[in-house]
Amino acid sequence: MKRRSIAKPAPVEAVQESRSLAKGLQILETLARKGNPMNLRDISEFAGLGKASTLRLLRTLQATGYLARDANDNYELGRDWPSIQQQNRLRSVRELSLPFLQGLNAELGETVALAFLFEDVIRVVEVMDGTHHIRMSNYRGGILQPYASSLGKSITAYQTPDVAQRLLYTYGIFSLTPNTLTDFRAIQDDLTMVRQRGYAWDREETVPGGTCIGAPIICGNGEVFSSVSMSMPKARFSKQLEELLPGMITDYASGIAKALKQAGVCEGAPAKPAATVLAPAKSGA
Repeated sequence: MKRRSIAKPAPVEAVQESRSLAKGLQILETLARKGNPMNLRDISEFAGLGKASTLRLLRTLQATGYLARDANDNYELGRDWPSIQQQNRLRSVRELSLPFLQGLNAELGETVALAFLFEDVIRVVEVMDGTHHIRMSNYRGGILQPYASSLGKSITAYQTPDVAQRLLYTYGIFSLTPNTLTDFRAIQDDLTMVRQRGYAWDREETVPGGTCIGAPIICGNGEVFSSVSMSMPKARFSKQLEELLPGMITDYASGIAKALKQAGVCEGAPAKPAATVLAPAKSGA
């Protein structure tokens, strides 16, 4: 039996590089938590570094697109960077939802997906492909249409007017298929129906020939930051499934919500549903 060699201590240079990386991540996390731009002096004090060292870090983060600098020489996030709380919540949602996604996937052998609300976009965070030869597909990390996809509608419909409007502004409103709603009043009416029914349809609104149903995962306080869906080709979507799927998808969404509640993931003040007080969103990409 060979003896395992003893690892040599990391060289001083590597330790310093790791420290710089740690400081850079702390700066990003702080900016994400505060939500407001910070100047060099404040960032330097927070990081416990001299201004020269802090400036080198900031320039590196800016050059790689993680930070942006405004006209007043303040620094802000240049891309989505979820806070630690949001990262922990996302990790919990994915882990606790997994058994339910597997069960839903096994029900009909169709593709199921899980979505999560970030600052100003809704992304797919988990996908289980269908077992049929011809099936609908999705991909992790994809940004969802807040006004067309069933996952996106299921989350957007339960946000405050400000958040719902930000989601629409960020994505823009434009036609994906002949069935896509682009009239702002029609979109608001559709989101109202989602809240009333407790689930959302995507009837070839994002992909020609595709049908999808989604449901919000509603916390006990009314907050919605995640949703679940099942999608299939229109050719397999029957009248019987149209009657069966709403109850199925809402049951699974309720099961996930219950698991989140038991794990203490659902916290915070109740969210006010989006209403018809939204200002018209800008059209275009």
